[in-house]
Amino acid sequence: MTFQFTLQKILNLREQETEDAETKVEYAKKIIFELKKMIHEERDLYFSDRDDLNKYALQAQIHKVKLFENSLRLRQDRIMELLDNLRTCQSDLEVYQQALIQCRRNQKILENLKDLKQKEYYKVENRKEQALLDELGNQKFVRMQMQEKDDE
Repeated sequence: MTFQFTLQKILNLREQETEDAETKVEYAKKIIFELKKMIHEERDLYFSDRDDLNKYALQAQIHKVKLFENSLRLRQDRIMELLDNLRTCQSDLEVYQQALIQCRRNQKILENLKDLKQKEYYKVENRKEQALLDELGNQKFVRMQMQEKDDE
């Protein structure tokens, strides 16, 4: 007879919850990475437009200055939007990480319980086996004793 953990289905669910939580954490990390990359790109474009604005302002090309001012304003708005998204994703990541920690704890509790139940099961099985071997040994001893009496 083999060991059967009665809460195995629950343990399987806990393992699946942990995997799902890990997936959410990894996904949030990827989004944060992409947002940071987009912010850096926007920042670089902003600085490039600002430099162009300064160049055209020095050359007194007013019509181009207004275009770059609008462009700078749009880039600033885009950067602020990306920063808001980044903060939201970082907040979500913290929530996902806490959920992952809790999932791992729940899973570990069941794994430890399974280990204890398994050890207990094998301990009982070993006792039964030892009792059976002792009984067989006693029966053999009794038969040998009876044979010795019959031989005398």
